[in-house]
Amino acid sequence: MDLNSEDNTDSKKKIEVLSKIDELKVIANNHYLMGKYDEAIRTAEEIMDIAEEAKLYSVVREEGEHIATLYKKAKDDHKYIVVRDDFEGLKEEYEKLLAQDKIVDAHDLLRTFKQYYEKDMNLNSFKQVKDLFLKDEKLWNEYHTKQLNIVKQLEPLEIQFNSYINTNNLLLAGEILEKAKKLLETLNDTKILKIWEASESKFLGFKKKYDLDEDVEKDLEEVSKLTESYEFDKAESILKSKIDLLHKSDFSDYNQKLEAKLKYVMDAESKYLKLEEDIKDLEIKVNLNVSQNQFKEAVDNISQIIKISRFIGKTNSLDKYTKYIDILEGKIKKNSEIEDTSNTVKKLNVQGIEAMKKEEYIESLEIFRKIVDLIKSINQS
Repeated sequence: MDLNSEDNTDSKKKIEVLSKIDELKVIANNHYLMGKYDEAIRTAEEIMDIAEEAKLYSVVREEGEHIATLYKKAKDDHKYIVVRDDFEGLKEEYEKLLAQDKIVDAHDLLRTFKQYYEKDMNLNSFKQVKDLFLKDEKLWNEYHTKQLNIVKQLEPLEIQFNSYINTNNLLLAGEILEKAKKLLETLNDTKILKIWEASESKFLGFKKKYDLDEDVEKDLEEVSKLTESYEFDKAESILKSKIDLLHKSDFSDYNQKLEAKLKYVMDAESKYLKLEEDIKDLEIKVNLNVSQNQFKEAVDNISQIIKISRFIGKTNSLDKYTKYIDILEGKIKKNSEIEDTSNTVKKLNVQGIEAMKKEEYIESLEIFRKIVDLIKSINQS
């Protein structure tokens, strides 16, 4: 047996194996450089199989360690791809939010991304990610500074608003509220927003009550005018409508005042109707007085009618009543003249009869002539 021949054959096989291994290592390295980690691992496993068959255990151990490195690299590279792909979508959404002036939402979106990935890798190793973080930090600092500036501007406005509310100066309180609302449009402080929401609610409550006060006072003034002009139906309609409306609202405390006014109007109407009845009764008395030639009593009753008519605003018939009084006073004057003449005639008649008894006929004749003249004068008037 030729031992040298066998040694030569083994050496030749070993050289072929090592050559094959070197060739596969080049291929594996190329796969690695191209990021084709799966192919690199498969090639490394092929090297391990060849080395193990050739009992090249050092090569087996070396490739085993290399495969472990490749697995870790592949895992890291996979993470990189995931982060890269996720970041592209995130960046697009981030820019959209900025375009809509939603800096808070954009900042929260980036912060969530950072919290999710930074526990597994250094995100600053990605240039685009790092650049966006820096951009967001700058924008957020600017935004935060603006927010603080708004808060500082709101502080004196809050003091002024409360001062005006406490002094019932709703006009100036409303102006302050409008100034604050313009600042609040860009504020993101929930606590301060709630404070101003409460302030606006308080203002609207005061404003509603103030407007209602004005409205009620306006109605009461109108009711007073209608009552003075004896338009009771209109006055009562306004009051009843307002009372019914307030019963359905949070301001029913006004009803006591309105109901008191309604009672006053109804009492006034009742007195008015009573006085109208008094006028009708007096008119009946006047007609009876005239029919019985009780002209003085008729004048007294008409005077009472005129007084009541003026009191309740019924002035349309005052001229008629005044002329009627003139007529009746004329009748009273004539009756007085007739009565005076009658008394004179009676006295002269007694004198004429006495003269005749004394046979003083001429004097008696003169007396009777006077009587005739007096009677004629009465008839002519």
